[in-house]
Amino acid sequence: MLPEPSKMNAMWITGATMLAFATTCGAQEQAAVQDKNGWQFSITPYLWLAGQSGTVRVGQTIPAQNVNVHFSNVLSNLDFGVMATLEARKDRLLILFDGFYISMGRSSDPILGGALGTARLKLDNGIVQLAGGYRVLQSETAPVDLYGGLRYTNLNADLTFSTSRLLPAGASRGTSVDWVDAIVGVRATYMFADKWSVWGSADAGAGGSNYSWQLIATLLWDASKTISVSGGFRILAQDYNTSSFYYNVRTAGPFIGARIRF
Repeated sequence: MLPEPSKMNAMWITGATMLAFATTCGAQEQAAVQDKNGWQFSITPYLWLAGQSGTVRVGQTIPAQNVNVHFSNVLSNLDFGVMATLEARKDRLLILFDGFYISMGRSSDPILGGALGTARLKLDNGIVQLAGGYRVLQSETAPVDLYGGLRYTNLNADLTFSTSRLLPAGASRGTSVDWVDAIVGVRATYMFADKWSVWGSADAGAGGSNYSWQLIATLLWDASKTISVSGGFRILAQDYNTSSFYYNVRTAGPFIGARIRF
């Protein structure tokens, strides 16, 4: 069974995102967009309702646990989260920074008919991505960027088993791992109306992990010259394996945000 919804946590993350949006909007609405020959910057605070599915094993002896938290249940499993994207552009050059941190917890149904009791898995997941890019296709309606960089992942996992027939004293294991993947990707935009556009990006990486890949699809509406409201869907898949920790998980779900240019 899933934990009871935490209304306070849900209100906190929603309120924090809206506060960041309102504060930045108020400051940036008065500023003009930079000259196209200079650097242009944007910041996008967003809320990603990221569900998770896959397999996690903590330690060498405790069985692997399936993770299956649908994005519709994220707020009931979310303990804390903060997310934002920063972008800088000058002519064809591009610098991208994206970072998010989420803390989630989930309790299982009885394992082996209750012989192993129930398990609670808590995952703290922080990812920071930094990339540089180049606009390979200059176009007013359909520009295309190629980019490459690094994605840093930090995971803290705690797996706790309740007392049971096979584990009279219960059991608890915890681990903390981090790794860095080199990534390459492509991003394309299509402006199909005066204030409307769609863009998508795809990247793949490896190095510290066996592999990772990411897909993002976004719809944007330009509310003004400096503010765009965005929404879409994002999938991040990662496979990391050591003798004491296995993490093969897809993090996916819809997101909403507000991009402010200055």
